[in-house]
Amino acid sequence: MDEPKITTIDFFMTERCNMDCSYCFHPKKDSDLDLEQGKKILDAMYEVNPDEMAIAFWGGEPLLLPQLVLDLAKYARYEKWKDFEQDNIKVMRTKFHLVTNGTHFDEELFKQFRELDFTIQVSLDGDVNTHKEHRGSEENHAKICANIKKMLLIFPDLSVRMTFTTKTVGRLAQNVQFIRDLGVVKIMYHATMEEEWTDELVSHFMHQLENVFNYRRWLKKNDVAIEVAFVDKTLRILNGETGPELEFCQAGKTYLAILPNGDVYPCHRAASNRVFKLGNLFNKRKFMRGIFLKLDKDYTGCSSCDAWKTCHSCPITHYMVNKDLALPLKENGYCNICKAENYHTREYLQTELADNNERKIKNLSMVLVDVAEQNAEILKLLKENKNE
Repeated sequence: MDEPKITTIDFFMTERCNMDCSYCFHPKKDSDLDLEQGKKILDAMYEVNPDEMAIAFWGGEPLLLPQLVLDLAKYARYEKWKDFEQDNIKVMRTKFHLVTNGTHFDEELFKQFRELDFTIQVSLDGDVNTHKEHRGSEENHAKICANIKKMLLIFPDLSVRMTFTTKTVGRLAQNVQFIRDLGVVKIMYHATMEEEWTDELVSHFMHQLENVFNYRRWLKKNDVAIEVAFVDKTLRILNGETGPELEFCQAGKTYLAILPNGDVYPCHRAASNRVFKLGNLFNKRKFMRGIFLKLDKDYTGCSSCDAWKTCHSCPITHYMVNKDLALPLKENGYCNICKAENYHTREYLQTELADNNERKIKNLSMVLVDVAEQNAEILKLLKENKNE
């Protein structure tokens, strides 16, 4: 059977970072990409798949080298995977994504990112007290929040990834609200997967998750937009709107991470850990994806779990904790977070469906009122014309 095509890469601009987050999984190194090496990497990836490529600019902090990000995006779009027209519709064969800690903002640069149809994700864990717990100073937090507001003027669809830990899980709901109050509509919360999630901590998470659901519901009832990644996605899967997820992710299948020297890894979380190295783009041997091609929830035995359809565990973290890609984080591990999430969402699903029906009826009523008002206006004009 043919191996699946690579369609997505995490493209490391640098392994340096100007922050020092205590839970970061990527080791800092003085390793930067330069323009010529970056072009060679894109040339090599074009040979791997000349049809399409989604490119996530990664680090370290990629905006330590902002011009490099822009130059390589233009090279990919205009020199390699060129746009074309089909049936008078423009077809873009590249997608760009930028993951940044939010400490750098330049209006002209971000406008050019917008022209290239980038999507942007900023890392921010919430309010200043949560930030200081793991990510740095109060001044640093203020700068990131100010930059997010500026970015939103150019990228209203900007998303924020917030990480919570065993120390900050008790602030999960208030931090979702803090980020939404900045003007961010798309929020993705994520627990640190390497930590121990005991029954007591999972109980705290469940309480916070209930508050997140209630806050989200209140916003939607007041016609305020919000999307919380693992809430909305889990609801769609359990309601049958989206198919269940047999794959943990596409790491090593259709998705790779590439370091500045051309080394290839299954994903950004695995990058720089030599045990996961799949090869190098510049040697003539094919990089080996091996076990990753068959690694899914059936292979690990996870498909027998009640939460398998919505689980978002990570085989790389399985290995980091258990020294086995196929051994899930069951004992006081991340599995407990996924199970709690699935259980709470099942309990909430009927409320979500009832609210959705209520909104549909409300919208239909407004349409009928508009039609009635328009008809009344037409009858009035006809009567006036008849009297004349």
